[in-house]
Parts: sequence; structure tokens; C-alpha cells
Amino acid sequence: MKREVDLSLAYRLIAPRPVVIITTVDSNGRINAAPFSLVCPVSFDPPRVMFCTDPEHDTYLNVKETKEFVINVPPADILDKVWETARDYPRGVNELEKAGLKWEPSLKVKPPRVVECVAHLECVYAWEREVGDHVMIVGDVVAAFVNEDCIDRSNVLDVRTAKPLLHVGRNVFVIGDKRISAKITRSRG
Repeated sequence: MKREVDLSLAYRLIAPRPVVIITTVDSNGRINAAPFSLVCPVSFDPPRVMFCTDPEHDTYLNVKETKEFVINVPPADILDKVWETARDYPRGVNELEKAGLKWEPSLKVKPPRVVECVAHLECVYAWEREVGDHVMIVGDVVAAFVNEDCIDRSNVLDVRTAKPLLHVGRNVFVIGDKRISAKITRSRG
């Protein structure tokens, strides 16, 4: 028997979702970091990604000011630090510092990369659209990096090594470190 779910919680049924830390800087160069799970690729060519954010959050304000952001893929062993970046600090406070995370310069954008993360997508703002109570931001990926031990020979993230975090809801997460493969019956068309 199926149970009806309140529509305000329907998004939780599309879970688990990948967790990332998005880093931005404001026009004064002050670092901001926050975790997101409403994030995904939207185009292979050109490489584009999207994330959804509250229009009142520092991440949105910074992207509007500087037109740049970095998507950082955290491993499971830094979950508590990722969760710390979700705290509501005043604008201008560096959440990476508060969480005890290190950062390094990015190659092509001003927001930094999170050192402890296993992969990074450096992005430039392409466009946005209001989607209900959130804003969807789409960015062009201008540089991408991954720890050498976290990618396999076919250029797929090696989840056994990367141990990416997946968000179920509230403070509940899953570690995505098990691989299974589907039988290929036809090519992608």
C-alpha cells in the first residue's frame, strides 16, 4: 500500500542526492561556503551545472556580485565539517575557517577550492531562473579537477575511494561507496 506524502516534502523522495560545498566570494574577496544537495549537471557540451539556492543566502548574493562559484565534492570523512558550513553565520564570515577546512586558489575563478574535497568544478555564471522559493543558477564549467585516486580508467568517479556524501534529508546522509552496474541492452540514443 502506498502512503501519500505532503507535497512540501515531495523533494525528499528524490533522494539521496549528491552533497557539495559551493564556495563563492563577495566583491571584497571574502570567502563564503555552504553545502547544497539541489545540484546537478544540465549539459555535457558545453559543460554546465546548476544548483538551487535561497535568494537571500550569501551564496546567491555573491554569485550575483562576482558571477563565479566552485562546486566542491566532499568525501564522507568530513561530514561534520560540511555540516558546520551550513550554520547561519553573518555575511562576510568565512565558513571554511569556522569548519576547520583548508582552501586553495582556483585556476580560473576567484572563489577557492576546498582542499579536503575530492573534486572541484570551477564555474562562471551563465543564467538564472526563479523556481518557486529558490533561484536556479546555471554555470559554465571552466575548469575541473579530481584527486588522481578518485577517478577510474574510464574517467568515472571511483566512489569506493571518493566516498561521496549523499543527502537523504535533514541531517541524514548516505555514503555512496558501493558500485553496481546495469546490464547494457542498447546504446544511449
